[in-house]
Amino acid sequence: MNPLRGIALLGAALFLPGCSLPDGTLITDCVDRGDLHPVCGMQSPEDIAIVPGGDYLLLSELGSIGERPGRILAFNVNDESWRPLYPVAGKPLPAMRQGDTGCTDPPGAALSPHGSHLVQLDDGSWRYLVVNHGGREAVEIFALETAENNEPSLQWQGCLFPAGNTVMNDVVGLRNGDVIYTRMYHPDDLLGKLRALLGFESGDVWRWSRATGTRLLPGTGGSLTNGIEISADERFIFINQYMDKEIQKYDLAAQEVVGRAPVANADNSAWAPGGELWVASQSLEAASYLACTGDPAVTCGTAFDIVALDPETMESRVIFQHQGPPMGAATVAIPHRGKVYIGSFLGDRLLVVPMSEFTLSKN
Repeated sequence: MNPLRGIALLGAALFLPGCSLPDGTLITDCVDRGDLHPVCGMQSPEDIAIVPGGDYLLLSELGSIGERPGRILAFNVNDESWRPLYPVAGKPLPAMRQGDTGCTDPPGAALSPHGSHLVQLDDGSWRYLVVNHGGREAVEIFALETAENNEPSLQWQGCLFPAGNTVMNDVVGLRNGDVIYTRMYHPDDLLGKLRALLGFESGDVWRWSRATGTRLLPGTGGSLTNGIEISADERFIFINQYMDKEIQKYDLAAQEVVGRAPVANADNSAWAPGGELWVASQSLEAASYLACTGDPAVTCGTAFDIVALDPETMESRVIFQHQGPPMGAATVAIPHRGKVYIGSFLGDRLLVVPMSEFTLSKN
């Protein structure tokens, strides 16, 4: 059973007896609702990255925290076609490995992706990092290459293993090759899962480097620690503490939290062209979660907000809200070429929304 589903079952039993589901919670069609356009047929595209050149997105298909395998997809924004990039049969192993020396084999068909990040390294190459729960708990490391038509390909290069007793959620990479990841909770500790549900500390943030290995970043403890993003100058990370209902701004050099913003149930974050951080915030009750996860073919229509956060002042405002068809339970919102691409951890689709539907003015 998905550990989060177990947490939700406990929550439903304790706090939500007799609750009924709001209309539009369970979605089985794939129909536009006004300007809201779903692209269906994939598996829970939980996180999104823009490929250099802009014609493609990388989508990571969540497999319910390792309960099912998933894929990494290349999504063409011009015609909305998509194809698997990984796993793909026949890929040779690299001569030089990245990450932990003990990681010798690729995840293959067992891959069950979660959070991801695309970073350009100091040598100009592009690295794609993906949290994987399938067959092993690891951050998988891929080299991204693009053809003349910007079509991407991935080459697995290695992986790194987290600290013990860890279920990860999201990851960011630095130009020097270091990796920072979030731990949601301790899977071997039942009380840790309960603490996450009740809003007590269950997770934290860790940094890996080839020289020093994996180490905890002090002062990053939180409840169901979720998405993470890094500033362009690599000075700050922004940590989404899901059950604490806040986003923390963390100074990597000083190793301390230097700012906070109240945002309820913040999932993944992404940088917008104007320099704001866009955060997907969910209103997901246990009863709705259980109903939506009962059938992987059902898409969840639970309410969500997209919040714009000023990284300097930590002031935030809601710029988009939605509940019901054609998709809910958003995990990430990526603005690109006049549209916003929204992923979800529940269902079979990507949601495409015109930028005009978003309230971008601060007034």
